[in-house]
Amino acid sequence: MGGPGFAGQVDFSARHNQKNILFEKNYINVITPYKNLFAKTDIAGKTIRDAQGKHIYEHDTDFTEYNNAYHAERDSYLEMFSSISKFESTLNSILSNETILYYSIDSREKFDQFMKHLLNNTDSFPIANRKSNQFRGYSEKALHHMRDEISNMHSHMEKYEDIYIFMDRLSLSELITVFRCLDLRLRSRIFKELAIRDLTFGYQNFSSFDTFLTRIVPIRNCICHHNSLEILINYYDIKNHSMRTEKDREIIINVINRLK
Repeated sequence: MGGPGFAGQVDFSARHNQKNILFEKNYINVITPYKNLFAKTDIAGKTIRDAQGKHIYEHDTDFTEYNNAYHAERDSYLEMFSSISKFESTLNSILSNETILYYSIDSREKFDQFMKHLLNNTDSFPIANRKSNQFRGYSEKALHHMRDEISNMHSHMEKYEDIYIFMDRLSLSELITVFRCLDLRLRSRIFKELAIRDLTFGYQNFSSFDTFLTRIVPIRNCICHHNSLEILINYYDIKNHSMRTEKDREIIINVINRLK
């Protein structure tokens, strides 16, 4: 029972090579994310834990099995990063051009009005309702995050010579916040332009696409920092060991598969 370690669950034959692998890639990257793959599960596939909240193992697992799981996951990162990069750069270009034209942003005064408009639009967003099968809206935490991003973007405009440079420097998270807060007509136009270029990843409407937007930033962060997506898939709050619901896990896995 319990998690694998040097003197327990993992069979550390050929110790020298394994030690080098763990030294270069870290135990929390090679072993920790994949414990659930080898742990005991119930009939629904949910990991069973003991009274101390630890995984239960019915047989020893060879180090090679963990190392293979690590490489199988990392081998998909380059293709996924390419998909995300293409999406981000195209979203930036289309959103920038369409937004500047739509709102006629040709002065600092117009930019200030635009930022205020984005901020005001967040007041009309629905609050998340987990009982609904439709678009659940945004949590208070998500709304607070979007409003903070808009306020920060507004204050950072002073760093740039013009609006085009400013828009080009927006992060993926900031681009998504701007997109979400645009007028519906403009948002629909941008969505259609992305769809023409196969960059809505099969999502047919804004509600389902918004689910994708919620997940793509943490997925991108995992890939860029070479962290395991298994942790993202399984944990809602890793600090407090809060596990995701099966539905949430399925959504994240679906997004990951669309990026491959």
